Amino acid sequence: MKLTKEILDKVRNIEGFPLGKDEDIIALSDPPYYTACPNPFIGEFIEKYGTSYDESTDEYNVEPYTADVSEGKNDPIYNAHSYHTKVPHKAIMRYILHYTKPGDIVFDGFCGTGMTGVAAAMCENPDEDFKIKLEQEARQEGKTIEWGARRAVLCDLSPAATFIAYNYNTPVD
Repeated sequence: MKLTKEILDKVRNIEGFPLGKDEDIIALSDPPYYTACPNPFIGEFIEKYGTSYDESTDEYNVEPYTADVSEGKNDPIYNAHSYHTKVPHKAIMRYILHYTKPGDIVFDGFCGTGMTGVAAAMCENPDEDFKIKLEQEARQEGKTIEWGARRAVLCDLSPAATFIAYNYNTPVD
């Protein structure tokens, strides 16, 4: 997908649109995954990966998550970049695994450095010790965990935060 001046015109009036030259906004972007402006491609993403809500057929019923969550801050992923409100991805994974299923979309409107995105992706392939720990806890409570990646939509007003989040969540070959 290509970000053009015509596409920028569709989101230009959204609060939070950056002050700057269109050429610079386009140059800083990697559409559709990252844009240096309100992302005009989110609707297509939701349409492709989301499911419509139908109250008459919805069977979603999940009890509140009630366990204490405490994860250390000594993980290499966590320590790659500091940020004042950063939460360890392993703590976030517990909530994502509890409330969602593989393939679900997770939205974080205050993503900071993108740990929710990291957590959503890591639900597919967590480190082995953490996976064993969570499965033991789940078995003790008579529950099972559905492993598999979730898709994350990450937004933040801070350009520095979204830049870090993009780099945390973009696969490297």
